Order: sequence, then structure tokens, then C-alpha cells
Amino acid sequence: MISFKQMGIVAGAVVFSALAFTTEPATAAKKVKVTSNVPISAVKVSTQNAALTGKNQIYTKAGVLKGAKQVTSKKQLKKLTTSTRSKDFFNVYRVATTNKKQVYYKVVSFEGKWRGWIYGGKVKGLYRGGIKATQTTKALNLSDDVRNAEFKLKNPGTAGADNTWQSIPWSSYHVKLKTKNSSAYADDTLRVTAARQLNRQYYGVYYYVLNDNHPEFNGWISQNALTKVEKPAPTPTPEPAPTPTPTPAPTPAPQVVTNTVTNTVTKTVTVPAENPLTINYVVHPTTSGEDQASSDIVMKEYQKQYADALADLTKNPNAAADKLAALGNDKDFLVGTDYYSTIRVSFDKVKNVVTINLGWDKLRQPVITGARDQKLYTGDPFDPKTGIELIDATGRWDSNPEERYKIDSDVNSYIAGTYHVVYTYTSYGITVSKTITVTVVK
Repeated sequence: MISFKQMGIVAGAVVFSALAFTTEPATAAKKVKVTSNVPISAVKVSTQNAALTGKNQIYTKAGVLKGAKQVTSKKQLKKLTTSTRSKDFFNVYRVATTNKKQVYYKVVSFEGKWRGWIYGGKVKGLYRGGIKATQTTKALNLSDDVRNAEFKLKNPGTAGADNTWQSIPWSSYHVKLKTKNSSAYADDTLRVTAARQLNRQYYGVYYYVLNDNHPEFNGWISQNALTKVEKPAPTPTPEPAPTPTPTPAPTPAPQVVTNTVTNTVTKTVTVPAENPLTINYVVHPTTSGEDQASSDIVMKEYQKQYADALADLTKNPNAAADKLAALGNDKDFLVGTDYYSTIRVSFDKVKNVVTINLGWDKLRQPVITGARDQKLYTGDPFDPKTGIELIDATGRWDSNPEERYKIDSDVNSYIAGTYHVVYTYTSYGITVSKTITVTVVK
């Protein structure tokens, strides 16, 4: 016989079982799962370089997923967060989102020791939570002393410090050498066009160097790997002793001297016969392939822009040693809107030869990098300059762009709304602009 009390227990069990059964699908519906997992290149980000904030751990997979295991302990996370080693910056290379609108980034330390997934907020492309965007290097201003100097390698060889790199070592993940043995370039002179300094560890300074004779060597190298080529001081010319005026001799016919020209054109210069002087034009591309027609254009434009100095040189060949600056030595010049060229002038007083080296390249479209649409929450800090880098029309980083770079912004991050920032950059007469949208939400 079953009592009412027992019946109540049984009924309660039945009701509980029914409730348990009916609520399980709802629980299953709330299960967190990944809805997207793509390479970071599929998302607009200002940089793939990041630093840890210490707010979230690194996991073997998204931390909210079942089976996710910590890659870093609390102690290790703190050490990585406060690290001063460039090797402890991180590269972001994948992004995943869940059905709960959580964003996770897959990261790897520059050293390759730490790898996994870390929480990054709720907006793809904006690093929040456990990581933040970072600049691993900063641009330095080049002094005229460095910009106008010539350098050689101190210790050419196979050491990484004595070779050039595609990017500065430890400024990003998996940076590669451009050359592995610099011995072949031991006698080459190098020019410095840009300088950057690491923001961590040894705070090393690296120069971007150009090798006019071997452009395959162009790249980043430690400033400590270079030694400055000291230019000899000019020998003062003694005052000539007065001499009696000789009886004038018949004027000889002028001597024709034909230039020796590398890879380009032949130029004939007529100078007085009593002072034979050879002017050699060496006209060549610095990075692009051989182009005879372009070399011709560059040389003709040089002769046009420096016509007065060239005419003075042929009239007064004995003064060639003093004419290098007037001939544009160590200067750049534009050729219309298509080319630019660097001028190197030298004088061999023993052979009485002036060599005008015109290393040219085609101008290209300047580039504004790091400018992307952003979403902010009211009160978030916003600096339109953050993450912006400029590449000029010669393909080099512009380390001092103030006079050529303009930002127009109407962003007020304290008031919700849609704003715009317009970046304008002019390099070698070519102007580019880029507009981003900044959305501020409550």
C-alpha cells in the first residue's frame, strides 16, 4: 500500500525528471562554440605586433571552450607582461569569434616559445582584453652628419650583425636576413637613409642602408656594424708665383674627349686642348631592372638642371676639384613625375677624370599604413597618429614627415557618433590621402 506521503515523493520525482528533461535543450543552446576562425589578414588591424596586458591567460584553444588548458601560469604571465625583452612581444596571426560574440586571437611570441589563444574583447580587429597593439621600434631623426656620410662594414662576414635584414631583428616575427655573407661587399660604400630604434631590451639602433653598386645588399643593419669613411681634407692650393707674360701662341684646336659610361649612354664633351678633362657619366637603376631609355632620360634631365655648372666645368677644367658641390654631389633630383636620382660626383686628379654617378629609380605611390576604421566606446582615448607609418615615393620609411603629412580629424570620443579622420601625405610631388571612419558608441 502506497501512502499519500510516498505518492508525493514519487510525483515530485516525476515532476523533477520532467523539468530536468525539458531544461537540457536550453542548456545545450547556450553552449559556447566557435563560429569563425580565420587568418588575421582577413581582418583590418593596425598591426600584427602585440604585447600582453596581463588581464587574460593564454590557452591551448579559446578559454571558454571545453578542454581549454592554460599555456601560461600566473607567474609566467606576469613575467611576459613586464618583460623588457623584444623576444617577448607577440605576433597575432589568427582570429576566432564565438556565438557569444567573444573574440580570441591566436598569438606566438617572437621567440616562438609561447603560442596559443588569448581573449581579445568583443570587436574583431581591436585588441582588447589580454593583448594590446604595440610599436616594436620608433623612428629616429637622421643628423646631416650621418645622412651625408659614407660608411663601410666594420667586420664583413657571416655573422648576423654584419649582414642586412629585411626588417629590424626582433621588430616582428620571423624576420629574415637579406644576405648571409657580407664579405663580397667589404669594399662597397653605403649610404644611410633611415634610422629606427628598438623599443625594448638593448634599445639598439638600426640604419637602412643603400648600396649603389650592389642593391641586393640594401636593408637594415646595426649602426655598430658600420664605420664612417673619413673624407680627406682638401689640400690648400698655394698662391702661384708671378710669372712673366709669355708671347701668345696660336690657339690649338680643341681636343674631343669621349666619356666612358657604364650601362648607359656615351656623352662627348669638348674642352680646351691644353687642359684635357674627361667627364664620365655612370647612369644606372638602383633597384629596378636595366632600362636604357629611362637612363637616357635621367642623364638628359641632369644635364638640363646642372647645365650652368657643367658649362663652367668645361670652361675651367683646372678647377674641377672645387666643382663637386656645384655639380650636385650628395643631392637628389627629380626627373619630372616619374623618376628620382641620387648624385655622386668624384674627381680623380691623377687621371683628370670627373665621374658623375646617377643612381636612379622610378617613383612609386606613397603609402599610408596603419590607418583603419575604428570602433570606440565613449571615453576611450584616441590619437589619430597611433600606429601610422609613412612610406615615401622612393619606397623608404619617412622618418621625418612633419612638413609633408597632414591629419584632419573631427573625432570626439566623449560623445557617441560617427566621425572621420583624413590623412594626407605628399612625397616627391605625389599626394595620397586616406579616410577612416571612427564610430563612438555608448
